[in-house]
Amino acid sequence: MTEIEARTTPFIEAPEPDSDPTRPRPKDWVQYSDQVRAEWFNLLSTDPEESAVQAFMELHPAIIPGGSGDIGPGGHHGSQMSAVFRQPPLTGAGGTYIPDFMWVTKSSGLITPILIEIEKPSKRWFKKDGRPTSKFTDALDQLDEWRAWFNKDSNPALFRQKYMFEDYHLNRPLKPQFVLIYGRDAEFTWAGGHLDPDGLRHKRDSKRQPDQTFRSFDSLAPRYDHANSVTVTMTASGPVPFAFSPMYQTNSMTGIDARILGDPTEAFARSAMMSPERRAYLADRWNYWKDVEAKQDPNKTYLRSSGLE
Repeated sequence: MTEIEARTTPFIEAPEPDSDPTRPRPKDWVQYSDQVRAEWFNLLSTDPEESAVQAFMELHPAIIPGGSGDIGPGGHHGSQMSAVFRQPPLTGAGGTYIPDFMWVTKSSGLITPILIEIEKPSKRWFKKDGRPTSKFTDALDQLDEWRAWFNKDSNPALFRQKYMFEDYHLNRPLKPQFVLIYGRDAEFTWAGGHLDPDGLRHKRDSKRQPDQTFRSFDSLAPRYDHANSVTVTMTASGPVPFAFSPMYQTNSMTGIDARILGDPTEAFARSAMMSPERRAYLADRWNYWKDVEAKQDPNKTYLRSSGLE
C-alpha cells in the first residue's frame, strides 16, 4: 500500500498472526480440561487450606467464574485484557478490602466488576440444627462490606481510575456482582449430616441477594471462554501479569494488552502445563505484538485477524 493509499483508505490490514504449523502449540482443550478437573478434585480431597486453593486457581484462571458474562447482568463482551486480578485492593472511603479475585467485565451498557470470595473448602454452610454457621455468616458479611464500599462517596471514581484501562468504557454505569465460592456439594446430600438437605439448600439460596452468586467448590470447572485468560497482580505502578492460562494464545489484539501489562517473563515462567518451548514462543509473540501496536497510528482503524497463535 502506498503512502497516499494509506491516508485515504479507511481500514488498514494489521499483520497476520503466525500460522506456521510447526510452532509450539498448547494442549488440546479436552485434554487440558480433563487434567485440570482431575487435579482440582484431587486437591479438594486433601482438605486444603484456602491458600492452596487460591494458588491453584491463580494458575488456572479458566476455572474462576465471572469472566465472560456468566455471572450477573452484562459482561458478555468479556473482561478487560482477559484478566482476572488476584487479591486486588479496594482502597477508599470506609477502608481497604481485598477480594480473592476480581474480573472487570464489560458490555455495551455496563461495567460489571465481579468480586469473588473463597474460603477453606471444608467449611460448612449450616450447623446440625439447621442454623447458618458463623463462618458462612462471616463470608456473607464480607460481600455486604464490598457492596457498601462501592456505595460510598468517591469510591466508584477511584475504582474506575485504578482498574479501568479503556477510555471508551469509563462513563458506563458500574454494577458490581459478588460471588461466594464456599463449601462442598456433599453437605446437601443425605450423607451430609443434615436431616433435610433439600430444605437447607433452599434456605441457603434464600439468603442470596440479587447481586450475589453462591458456588460450591465442586461446581468449578474450566470454561472454554476463559481459556485465554491471564491472572494479574495490581501493583503501585499498575497491573502486571502473574500467570497465563495454560491454554493462552496470542493474536493480533495482544499488543493492546501487552502495552498495559508489560514484561511477561516471570508470568510465563510461573505458568503451569506449558513446555519451555511454548513459554519462549509466547513471550516472543507477546513482545512482537507489543512492538506492532507501538508503531500503529491511533488515528487509523486496523483490520485485525482473529487467528490465534
